[in-house]
Amino acid sequence: MRSTSPHSAAVRRLQEQRERLDELPIDEPVRGVRAVGDDQTRFAIKVANRSFGPVHAKDLDTLGVVVGKPLSQDARGRLEDALAREAARGDALRLLGTRARAARDLLNRLARKGHDPTPAAEALDRLAAVGLINDEGLAETRAQALARAKAAGPRAAEHKLRAQGIDSALAGKAVREAFADIDLVERATAAARKRARALSPTLDEPTRRRRLYGFLARRGYDHPTCMKATTAALADDEHAGEPETERGS
Repeated sequence: MRSTSPHSAAVRRLQEQRERLDELPIDEPVRGVRAVGDDQTRFAIKVANRSFGPVHAKDLDTLGVVVGKPLSQDARGRLEDALAREAARGDALRLLGTRARAARDLLNRLARKGHDPTPAAEALDRLAAVGLINDEGLAETRAQALARAKAAGPRAAEHKLRAQGIDSALAGKAVREAFADIDLVERATAAARKRARALSPTLDEPTRRRRLYGFLARRGYDHPTCMKATTAALADDEHAGEPETERGS
């Protein structure tokens, strides 16, 4: 039957390993250490008839594991931390397998899966060190895509990046660079003209102006750009400023 726990399979397995580790006699010796997979970076430690892992090679060096000797109390604590980091690393890699993500977004998602924040953050630091997490590169890529899409102004683009977990400073820098060569007034005017054609011809000029301005503001354009684009669009709008009698004729 499928589990109803909000925790990921990796977290549930981690909890089971912690319970088994607590049940081990203090004098039970380590029986062996074996690689998990073919890359020689993840290992499992066998104590009695139980296997604990995977543990990253970097953590294995700090555990002080000696085959034939029991794990010290300190080593058990470090082993729990190492297991937690590797569980978080595994879930982070699965999340990254669908698309690139910011570190903050990953940390939040790992928390929802049940990972403790400290080992999760340490796991993400390791992934960032090998280039699998790159907030600056992600911000640049996403900002350029938003600029090309013409669906959002700079403010909306920056808001979208922050909502995806990208730091405010990185988001602002990426958006400024992505929109640097774009004529925002020209783009906003084109959007306003298209929107104006969809407005009811019975609306008076102040209402049309207010609605076009709000439309552009919601798309992330600043006040001066909204004002210029709205004025330009209304100047070309065949319904703007028409007397009510002429509209109905």
